[in-house]
Amino acid sequence: MAPIRSFKEYDLSAFDWDKTPVLGKGSHGKVFLGELDLGSVAIKVAPCRAASSLVKEKAILKQFIGCSKIVQYIGDTVTKKGDDVVYSLILEYATGGTLGDIIRKQEKISEEDAKKYLRMILQGLSCIHAKGFVHADLKSDNILAFRSKSGRMKLKIADFGLSRMYDEKEEKSLCWNYYKMSFVGTAKYMSPESVFDIVKPALDIWSLGCIFVNMMTGRHVWNDCKDNKELISKLIYEREIPTIPKELSELGKDFLEKCFERNYEKRWSADMLLRHPYLGP
Repeated sequence: MAPIRSFKEYDLSAFDWDKTPVLGKGSHGKVFLGELDLGSVAIKVAPCRAASSLVKEKAILKQFIGCSKIVQYIGDTVTKKGDDVVYSLILEYATGGTLGDIIRKQEKISEEDAKKYLRMILQGLSCIHAKGFVHADLKSDNILAFRSKSGRMKLKIADFGLSRMYDEKEEKSLCWNYYKMSFVGTAKYMSPESVFDIVKPALDIWSLGCIFVNMMTGRHVWNDCKDNKELISKLIYEREIPTIPKELSELGKDFLEKCFERNYEKRWSADMLLRHPYLGP
């Protein structure tokens, strides 16, 4: 990837959007595969009237320019697309898809590879948390994979649409509306405190544990829950934690238990987990 430069050097006005490959779709709009003089890029596009999430993501990503474990912001612009005016956010293109794609293809990840991937994700989280942010929607499909020329896989955290700064003085809500079913992030990756809209770095660590289980088993945690209400019941009222895979080594189980500590104030931080003996020196 070429060095990050100002987007003023690029122009998307000549793009034929109808012929540009679509990489995916999300709540923000579509993601296109683009070609600029620096190579392939991912272009998130949304109508200007509905682009607030992308503009917010741009502001957050600019905080992490230079962090090798976070997808890099390249530029943004406003252009004409048919009869609409659109906002485009230009990012690195992940040649290897997502970690979720890798898991679905391989069905599960070896423990040795899982440890390498955990270290990369934790290094990204350490950078995010040090800047005062919480990702708040960490999951396998939000971890991008970049394959090097030697074939080695490098992971980077992406999709900061739900990210926010955390407030050290934030207090826990006294109750939660069971019928409203409102929570932070993706249901199967949410932590107990996130149900009460407590947004701390520890939320991302619980989600990391869910990713670890996904890598080792090929399945999402709470896979037996028929809906979100049953999930909430287990998480909040029955005070359960996700099942720890039996095939994990003892150190691996201990690592996962640190991620699934129900008390978010006692849950290990990214920097603490990077020093866990499970990940080695």
